[in-house]
Parts: sequence; structure tokens; C-alpha cells
Amino acid sequence: MYRHILVTTDGTDIDHAAVRHAAALTRALGARLTLLHIVPDAHLELGSGNDLSVSAEDTEREWAQAGEHALEEGILDANGTRLTPLQRPARGRDVPHAILEETAELGADLIVMATHGRKGLSHLLLGSVADRVVHDAQVPVLLVRQGTPSQT
Repeated sequence: MYRHILVTTDGTDIDHAAVRHAAALTRALGARLTLLHIVPDAHLELGSGNDLSVSAEDTEREWAQAGEHALEEGILDANGTRLTPLQRPARGRDVPHAILEETAELGADLIVMATHGRKGLSHLLLGSVADRVVHDAQVPVLLVRQGTPSQT
């Protein structure tokens, strides 16, 4: 069924359930598992006219460090399931497109992502990386909400 599962992490608490689900699927299917963190492009995220005293490079460096921590937590959440942790810079791409391009490059045939489950105005204003990935993905996408029990 699935031979290569890609699970994303952005370092938020809701990622834990998605990683556990992906690890359980990996074990059940005998698939490969890749844990991916995309370091957002600070110029795109913060805008070119920001008045912040911190440079975009410093911001990306901080996000990369947070990503390393997220990958370490993901390895623990995988509970012994062998996985490949990857961190990639967005470099001019928004995060959803970076995820999709990495999916294609890696040959993953399933994407597993956490979703905040925002609704209404919050969803309209903040958008959703998961929604955009689902909309544009060429492979199936499994969305996991926080608190969803995983099968072991």
C-alpha cells in the first residue's frame, strides 16, 4: 500500500499525535518513514518591510534550532520506529509548497500532518498549511488532530 511515509513537524505540541500515527502505520505496513521540518523563509513570513531589530538570517537560524528540537522530539514520539529526520530550508517557497516539493523529491507516497483544526475567522486569517497541502498534493494526505489516539 504505502512504501514511504512522510510526516511533517513544525515544532508545535500537536505534532506528537501525527508522528505517533505515522510511526504506527510505518510499523504495520513495513514502510519507510521520513520526519520533515521545513525552516520557513523569514523574508516571506515576516515580509520585506518589517521593522524588526532581528535580521531574517537570525530568525531563520532560531527557527532551524527549534526545528532540530522538533526533530529530536519526533524521534522520541516514533517510539523506536526507524526514521530519517530531515530539515530543509524553504528558500523562497512557502511552507506548503516546500513540503510538496520535498515529498516529490523523496518519492513519498503518503503525507501525515497534524492539524490545528481552526475554524471560522481564525482559519480565514491564519490559513492552514495542512489545507494547502491537501489541496495541492499529488499523494494522499492523512490529517491528525491533537488528542487522536494512535494504534500501536
